[in-house]
Amino acid sequence: MKIKRLDDSVVSKIAAGEVVVGIHSVVKELVENALDAGAKKVVVELLNGGKSEVKVKDDGEGMSKEDLLLCYLPHTTSKIDSFSDLSSLTSYGFRGEALHSICSVSKVKIISREVSSAIGHEIEVVAGNLVYDRPVYSDIGTTVIVRDLFFNVPARRKFLKSSAIESRMATEIFERFCLSKLNVHFVLVKEQQLAYDLPPSDLLQRVKAIFPDVSIDSLKTFEIEHHGMTLKGCLSLSSFSKKGLINCFVNDRFVINQTLVSAIYVAYADLLEKGKHPFVVLNLSINPKEVDVNVHPQKLEVKFVDEEEIFRFVRDSLKKFLSKPTVRQIQIREKPFVADSYGSYTARTEPEVLVEPAKEKLLEESKFRILGVAKGRYILLETGEKLLILDFHAAHERITFEQLMKSLLESSSKKLLVGSRLKFKETDIDLLVSSHVLKQLGFELKVDGRDLVVEQIPNWMELYEVEEFLKDCLDELKLVDLQGMNETIKKILADHACKKSLRTRDKISESEMLELAKNIVEEGYSTCPHGRPLMFSIDFKDLDRFFGRD
Repeated sequence: MKIKRLDDSVVSKIAAGEVVVGIHSVVKELVENALDAGAKKVVVELLNGGKSEVKVKDDGEGMSKEDLLLCYLPHTTSKIDSFSDLSSLTSYGFRGEALHSICSVSKVKIISREVSSAIGHEIEVVAGNLVYDRPVYSDIGTTVIVRDLFFNVPARRKFLKSSAIESRMATEIFERFCLSKLNVHFVLVKEQQLAYDLPPSDLLQRVKAIFPDVSIDSLKTFEIEHHGMTLKGCLSLSSFSKKGLINCFVNDRFVINQTLVSAIYVAYADLLEKGKHPFVVLNLSINPKEVDVNVHPQKLEVKFVDEEEIFRFVRDSLKKFLSKPTVRQIQIREKPFVADSYGSYTARTEPEVLVEPAKEKLLEESKFRILGVAKGRYILLETGEKLLILDFHAAHERITFEQLMKSLLESSSKKLLVGSRLKFKETDIDLLVSSHVLKQLGFELKVDGRDLVVEQIPNWMELYEVEEFLKDCLDELKLVDLQGMNETIKKILADHACKKSLRTRDKISESEMLELAKNIVEEGYSTCPHGRPLMFSIDFKDLDRFFGRD
């Protein structure tokens, strides 16, 4: 007989590995339990990155002796009573798996006391087995101490990261709770050293504490309601080189959801520089019946009943908010150093003079004088009373993009005498051939056997560019149902314009520089298609003041 029933202890250990994958999972599950218990203060302590001990203490409603003796058993929960309750979940937990899974693969002590009880109760569970229970004096609330995670599952314990990495991952989980539950006092102690002490506050104060490298001055808060949904949070008008600065929450639960992330990036499309990423903390409140959190064992992934509506709501809300005019500025310090009586120099504390580009005045200018090229990419021009600094790659990219967009209105394409045969994956061929975006751009594609055959291309494209262009389009075409055809076309053409534009240290004549500058100024363009600034202007009177010539 080949088929056999696994022992319950083996089943518990396997199931625990799906819910508990590291120290951060333990922290997540225990903090969620504390919040579900109505805690107003949660204290997390880690020893050896949590590998030796994780302790979570709360001041929630606590548990009775009877509850304690049940809480570590499989599928025991106070969150739901029937399957129908899953459609209206407001709690973090509901499966009754987390605490049981933790207790199955570690040594756990739980102390709890209800408000109505004079004393509390304590239990110890090792590898899922109750060792003892006894009454104890304790504060109101619950304390859970987890020691030696995976001590009885060596195969899993060896896959734990170093103490430093486990500590960092647990800290990130802790920080996410701090961003979503602003009315809770959170404390984090690592290696007996206080890492965070965050009393109830507003979102900007939490962001300031957790992300010290994000300027508070660049942050804007928002709150928008639409058809029973509420979107609130904050975002930065600045962009960052590193990813991972987007934190999305649904009904206060941190989630990983591509719909939300894609909507954020589309909203930022005209502001983000190439290779830059936004900073956003976003909390979507939605009817629990419209979202399924029962997708992933760790409840990190969610599915929406209407993904497209959510995408449009987030995209349009943020886009409208981001469309408010912002002024790009450069800073010039007025006489930054002064001599003291001993002849040495010290920094002055006078306020900075902010010089901003004045497009209206630039448009009045008709004469430019080329001063040179700096760093192989910046054109320096003199016009009237201003010094202009133009990024010629970004400028050329914008001009090329506008020409490509204009060609769409002309619907100009060229038939190929002999169809060009290209090799793509079958699924990619299906996507390309059925794409209305590519048809709008001027392509005619068909399938012949296992090949993709290109029969018509846009007038602005050369045949040698087609294969790479189609490959570059694939990711955007997958998002067309979410971000819409127009937005997809803009992003595809913006990327193509970038590739076709002048690069740093490319040769460019003086007449080409003048023509480029003239086009940018006359059209009033301020950014490239990806949102990078094109030009700064500095009044010579400000330079004179800087050098003491005023």
